Amino acid sequence: MEDGPVRTRIADGIVEVTLDHGPGNALGAATRSALSAALDRIEADIAVPGGQGAPRGVVLAADNGVFSVGLDLRELDAASDAPPLHRICRRIERLPVPVVAALSGSAIGGGAELALAAHYRLAAPGARFGLPDIVLGLPPGAGGGQRLAALCGAEAALDLLLSGRSVSAEAARGAGAIDGVVGEDPVAAAHELAAQLAGAGIRPRPVAGRREHMADGVGWLDALRRRRRALYDAPLRSAARVIDCIEAALLLPAASALRFERTAHRDALADPQFAALRHVYFAERRVTGTLLERGPEGPVPTAQGRGLLAALARGSEGRTGERLRAALLAQGARLLAAGRVARSADLDALAVHGLGWSRLSGGPFHESRVLGIASLVARMQGWADEDPVFEVTPLLRAAAQADGDLDAALRRGRVPEVRTG
Repeated sequence: MEDGPVRTRIADGIVEVTLDHGPGNALGAATRSALSAALDRIEADIAVPGGQGAPRGVVLAADNGVFSVGLDLRELDAASDAPPLHRICRRIERLPVPVVAALSGSAIGGGAELALAAHYRLAAPGARFGLPDIVLGLPPGAGGGQRLAALCGAEAALDLLLSGRSVSAEAARGAGAIDGVVGEDPVAAAHELAAQLAGAGIRPRPVAGRREHMADGVGWLDALRRRRRALYDAPLRSAARVIDCIEAALLLPAASALRFERTAHRDALADPQFAALRHVYFAERRVTGTLLERGPEGPVPTAQGRGLLAALARGSEGRTGERLRAALLAQGARLLAAGRVARSADLDALAVHGLGWSRLSGGPFHESRVLGIASLVARMQGWADEDPVFEVTPLLRAAAQADGDLDAALRRGRVPEVRTG
């Protein structure tokens, strides 16, 4: 059955629910609504005793060469009428028939959380699995941390959650996150497994609430203590939140632990670190390749990018703190007005990767807007008497009179300044 970004069909009593919202099968509002509608039909069919269309099992699959890259980051803190992913995951987990996820390509972030809500997971050899929420300063938001800990134990779960890295299908199987690495057709293998489980009358067990790895509570708590010591005074606040969530998996009933993790995720969404990290994430992906290029350890400035940095840093040598940020802001405003860069976020990305500016601040331009450009500009007007690098340009003045948005000020009317240092 066609249903927008989600297709369903039933074969031999097994319902296949297939994500089809290329290129990455992101779990945006439309996809979540379609998944919820598919679950409505499955639950209704199961509720009919002896019904001819009653499914015996469910396979979660995806087209487009990837299972799912997770939630649309632009929607993370936006209001929506679509069902939240945590509710969809809980409904999947509570189905009274076996649910098997068939992973091809990547199951990342919310995609991994969706797979973890299934009762079993099979993966193609080239599949990748990961929960990179920590990169944005977040714990998982749909129960992924709870279910990962239940399947893998505290140590392995924290390795994945605190690093944010994705791992191969074999590594995920070794950790316990998936149940098997199969051939290149994981959907067929998942269909066969669901049919076998249904035929044997095996009642599925929700992943959240499984306690096999929690028998050694002392060892679990010891692992948490060691992680907390290692991260003592870490500037990324979400790391401590993640550890708290894995502690909740041991100490609280499953439903309460899932609520605890959702609350931690919601609190982190309101943390300025999330806004800063998301800003840098998008800036890295929007900046032109002539300024940043992908290196073995991450993005690095190109020759052109280094040239701009030499112009973002001129006059800022030896300065620290607020005056350093003010000097960079003044020079960056000149570069923007001269058309040397397309947007202030490009300069933030360059500052992070070329000047060692903290990602947690979002870069000097994002940080200045958050802290308030107007107050900084007022101080710069006094400093300019002793150092011309602090001269307040027309663009900076226009931004200070609005909401601190240099790009919006530039769009409202290009200012006639071309000096870059």
